[in-house]
Parts: sequence; C-alpha cells; structure tokens
Amino acid sequence: MDPETIQPLLEALARATDSISADVIAVDGGMPLVSWGSAASAGVKGKDITVMRDAIRAITAEVAGHADAVPVEHTTPAGYTILATKVAYRDFVGSICLVRLDGASYRAKDRELLSVSAQLCAAVMEAGEITDQHGRLDALVTYVAAELMGVTARDLAETLFRVISELGRYFGADTCFLRHNDPELQASVLVDEWPRRLDVPDPDPLGIVPWDTDDPIFSMVRDQREPFITRPSDGQLSYQERVRAGSGVPEVSLATVPLIHDDTTLGVLGLIHFGDRIWTRAEVRALRAIASLLVQLDARVAAEESLHHQAYHDELTGLWNRRAFVEDLNAVLEADPRAPLAVLFADMDRLKTVNDVLGHTVGDSFIQAVAQRLRDSVRPNDVVARLAGDEFVIVLHEIGSTSAAERAARRILDRVAEPLEVGGHAISRSASIGVVVNGDMPSTVDELLGNADVALLEAKERGGDSVVVFNDDLRSKLLVRADLELRLRSAISNNEMRLYFQPEFDLRDGRMTGVEALVRWQHPERGLLAADAFISVVEEINLSAELGRWVLEEACRQLASWKRTSPVPPPLVRVNISAGELISADFVGFVATLLSRYGLAPAELGIEITESTVMREIDDVQATLNGLRGLGVTLAIDDFGTGYSSLAQLKQLPVDILKIDRSFVSALAESSGDRAIVAAIVRLAEAFNLTTVAEGVEDPAAVTTLLDLGCYRAQGFFMSKPLPAQVVLEQARNPGVPLRMM
Repeated sequence: MDPETIQPLLEALARATDSISADVIAVDGGMPLVSWGSAASAGVKGKDITVMRDAIRAITAEVAGHADAVPVEHTTPAGYTILATKVAYRDFVGSICLVRLDGASYRAKDRELLSVSAQLCAAVMEAGEITDQHGRLDALVTYVAAELMGVTARDLAETLFRVISELGRYFGADTCFLRHNDPELQASVLVDEWPRRLDVPDPDPLGIVPWDTDDPIFSMVRDQREPFITRPSDGQLSYQERVRAGSGVPEVSLATVPLIHDDTTLGVLGLIHFGDRIWTRAEVRALRAIASLLVQLDARVAAEESLHHQAYHDELTGLWNRRAFVEDLNAVLEADPRAPLAVLFADMDRLKTVNDVLGHTVGDSFIQAVAQRLRDSVRPNDVVARLAGDEFVIVLHEIGSTSAAERAARRILDRVAEPLEVGGHAISRSASIGVVVNGDMPSTVDELLGNADVALLEAKERGGDSVVVFNDDLRSKLLVRADLELRLRSAISNNEMRLYFQPEFDLRDGRMTGVEALVRWQHPERGLLAADAFISVVEEINLSAELGRWVLEEACRQLASWKRTSPVPPPLVRVNISAGELISADFVGFVATLLSRYGLAPAELGIEITESTVMREIDDVQATLNGLRGLGVTLAIDDFGTGYSSLAQLKQLPVDILKIDRSFVSALAESSGDRAIVAAIVRLAEAFNLTTVAEGVEDPAAVTTLLDLGCYRAQGFFMSKPLPAQVVLEQARNPGVPLRMM
C-alpha cells in the first residue's frame, strides 16, 4: 500500500472526525501499514499508549472477523474512543482505525466517512499498490523512529517494551529482547523481553550473563560489531542449553544486532524464533537501522538525565538542591496535606573560620563530609537537601509528634558535632537546627520552610549548638517580623522614621561633647520602636543603604537647625554607618554634598563604624576612611574591644576616637578583668594619640573608675537616655557639675 496515496486520505479523515490518529493496520500485526497522527504527539504517554494499542489490536481482530465492513466503536479504560471498520483485499485482512481523546462517541457522519475510506483503501490495493517486503520494512523503521522521537527518561522503559513487542509481532518472533552491556558487572544484563516470561527461574540464567562465560554467543556480545544469526543446525550447544534452562524451549533460531556508540558496544537487540527460521538480508538491515535508533535514544536520554541531575542536585555534595526538595515536598503535601513529617533547617555554626583559616578547598571538603554525615544520620526514606552554603534542610517522614522530631534533631546535632578528618585537619563544628512539624492544619512548603527558618534564627540567637522547635511564641514573632517587613518598605517615604540623640559628656565637668544619632520608628500601631526591634529586618530586605543615608542627612539637617536656633548647639553629631554604606562608590561625595548643603564644618560630623566591621572589611573601607579623613570628618571605631583588631591594623586606620564597648563598662567597678581591658584600651589610645569614649555608663562607680583609668568622655543612661531633638538643647544649655560628684 503506497503511503503517499493513503496518508492524505487518512489525514482528511482524522481531521473531519476530530481524531488524533488514523491507521491502516493488519489483523495479525501491530505496526500500522500507513498512518497519520500519533497518540504520543497528542500527549498520551507511557502505559496509556500500550492500553490504546492493545485496544486497537482488539478492535481490529473483532472487525476483521465480521463478514461485512461494519464500523465498531469501543471506549478504552483510559476514556479514549476507538472507531474501526474492516479492510480486506486478497491476503490482507485488517482495519482502518480512528482514535479520539475526548471520550465522546463518533457521529453517524463519522461512521459513513470511515466506511468510504475503507472502500478507498481496498480500491488502492486492488489497483496493485501493495508494497513489497522492502517497503514494509522501511515503514517499520519509520514507525519505530516515530515511537522513539518523544521519549523521556520517565517513560523510557514502557516505550522500549512497546517497541520490542511490536518488533516481535511484526517479524513473527516468539521472543524479542534487549540486553545491556554493564562494564561494572562485566556482564550482559537483560533489559526487557517480549513476551515476559511467567515462570522465571531463580537465579535467572538469562538475567545477568558474565562475559567470561563458556557460552560463545554471550561472550561475544561484549564487543559484537556485526549482526549475528544462529540456527539449531549451527551447533551452538551451550547457547541452546542456556535458552532451554531459562525458557524450557528445546531449540531456537536467533538474530542479534549490536547497539554501537563511539566504537563501544552498548548491548544487543535480538529476536528468537522457536525452531528454525531464515532471516533475510532486508530484515537484518531493518534491525540494524532500528538498533541505530535505539543508540540515539540512549544518548539523548543519558544527556537528559545528566541535565536533570544537574538541575535537581547540588554540585558540591550531590544532595538534592532547593528545586528538587521543594518539588518533592510539594508532591507529598498534595497527596496528603496532613502527612506526618517534620522539616529541619540546619546551619553550621561559625563555618567562616574554617574557610578563613584553612582555605575554601578544605571548607568545601568539610561541607561534603557534613552532607554525608547528615545523609547517614537519617533513614533511607528521609530527605536531605543542601539549599546554599552551609544550609541544609531535612524532611523526616512518619514523624507524628514534636517531641519525636526534637529528639531526632538533637541526635543529628550530636552526630554532626563529632570531629571530622578533612585534608589532614581535625575539624569540629556545631550546628543549629530549627524544627517544624506538619500539624493538624495543612501547610505549604513555603510555610514549613519559613517556620523552620524562624526556629533556626532563634537557635542562632541562643548562641548556636541548639535545637529550637517552632511554636506559637515563634509564630507570633514571625507575624511581627512579617508586619515589620511589610511596613518598613514604606516607612521612610511615609515620614515614620525619627532620630533620637544620646548625649556624650566630658566626665570631668559634665559638658556635652557631642550627640550620637539613633534611629527610631514611629510604628502606626506599636508606637515608638528602638532600632533593635527592626534593624535586622532592614538588613535582610536590603534597606540598610536607604535608611542609612536618611539617618545621615537627617542628622546633618538637625545639627544645622540647632545651630540656627541656639547659641550653644551640640558640638558635633555622630552617625553609625554600616560597611555596605561605607564602601559604596559615592559615599565620600555624598558626605561632602551634605556638609555643603547644610553649611556644616567637617569636624561637626562624626562617622562611626563598628570594630568588627572594620576588621572584616579593612581593605575595602581603607580608601573610604582616607577620603573622609581628607574631608576633615571625625572618625570613630564603635564597640571597640570586641573585634579582635591588631596593633598593626589599628595603626593603618585614619581614626580619631575609640568607643569602648558597653560590655566592658557595665560592671567596671566590680570586675578586675574589665578594668584591666579598659585600662589597656586607654593606654593603646594614648599611644596612637586617640580619644576614648566609654559606652553604657549606668552608675556613678563606673564614672569614678573611668576617670581614674584616664577615660574622660562617656555616654550612658546614668547621664542621659536618648532624647528627641527638641530636648537635646536643654542639656546643651545647662552644663553639669563634674560627674564624679553626682
């Protein structure tokens, strides 16, 4: 049958009847002789295609048995509608068959069109347009190519079985099989066979056959390059015996063609006929072409699996990445929104030290070792994924209570904290874990991850090396944080930010020596909030630069206002600047613009940056500090004593003031250790010609001790709490008595 003659007819028929495919198929075959359209291209996948093909064969057998060409309609279990009618001419008996996906019945007009098309097919056959064997073999190869075109890794196994079953039927074989060469096993492995044996021996002599077997045929498949044919009369007794042991068939004829890629034999495609059979050259050529298609499929699927692995796995550890974790947990929750599971968010404590001291290569090896330890600490059905850096997330399935989840998390925590040998170093690092249990109310993946993250942050705030389970208190904290994040984005533009100013005094005469600008937020519902209540959220949502510049400009504006309205304004205003602001490209220019805009002398503005930030970013901030020193702006290191700066580092910084951290001042009168530290800082400052300012002075004993140690300037609640701008001038107008005497 000439496809070029019939295909236009089938296309017109399928379109007129709203069908996805139209086939002319023989009753004893399976492969369409001529076809238009396909189930696969219409979106039918996997087992549904097999069900549809079986239904087409069944309806073909049914109509072929009818005396007359009467259309018959069936509905498959999957809901597809099939309409077929008999086509017969001389030795050919089969059907012309339509398939539609919507499950609706065909109309009377559709049946009439089908009957007319069947008559036209018979007329073409009668006109002598029946193809020879070569033409049918070409159609077979084309059919297999179409079958394999849209195959993915997910439906590969089902499609391969469908193809070898079609080959078996087409060639009238009793068995068709596909075998794979496995270099690790050094063996030929059965991938699939048609029909599948009902009684498979254990062990199966045909399942895994070593290459070093005495059987010459199986030993040949390792490096087979050409098609191989054997018949009962060829004397391959060991092969015939192996087949007899595996299937019970006394003797067979075999045709195999190798699957070759880049001079490597990947496996073989084979067909077996019980008894004797002659394989023609045309048939073997067709099998070789099909083997080539299978090799192309294998390469494409391997590439797809590689891309899929890269898309769903972390490159460093091989664990699932965030995408894989989210999709898997989504699927679990969609199947059962109340699934008994716990999500653990784990983060290593102080890992940066490992990278800084031992290098990132050792740090990466340590992360790999931690990943393996986490994997070993949970059950096979639990999930471990790496989200980023040293952050891991774990899903413990079949966890029904908070206490069970907490016990499991503590066990994991203890396991992770055990020393690891990495790159010749014994490394021990604790971790923090936040836990959330899927409760009575269904949760989304985002909710579970978010809640676990909140619990993790709480564990970090407790100093690390701890497990925190998400609860109602943390839920309230989360709601507060969400409210802060939502409102903060518009707080600056809505004029909700305020500046308070904490005075700094000379302890010898009570004179105000300056003020430090402290940001407050006039929250619409919660009232005036100190920076501690919202500054971490500002940093997380990347508002630090915007807020920092607002604070700096507002402080300059306020000082200019004080200078216009009072004969004794504060001598200077200090503003704490984050590292991110300090290293921005135009920061020095921005400060210069503010000084000019508000008519301030450079010495009237002080810039503070914490010691820990300076030490962490010393190379980056050096140029900016030099630029600010060039303007004449006063520079101070805040929280000094906590950042572990060295004398060499301190020497190269162009700063004027060291502000002693409050942790050394709060118990100064009682703690000999704190007194020793403060004394050392004061001597260090004197050596570098720097001024010291003590923070957090809370009582008169601290004032006395500071004066005795030579630190003459301080700020703290003992002298004054932070004040609104209008109250600051009262302090400035009324110099106090020496604070030692208060």
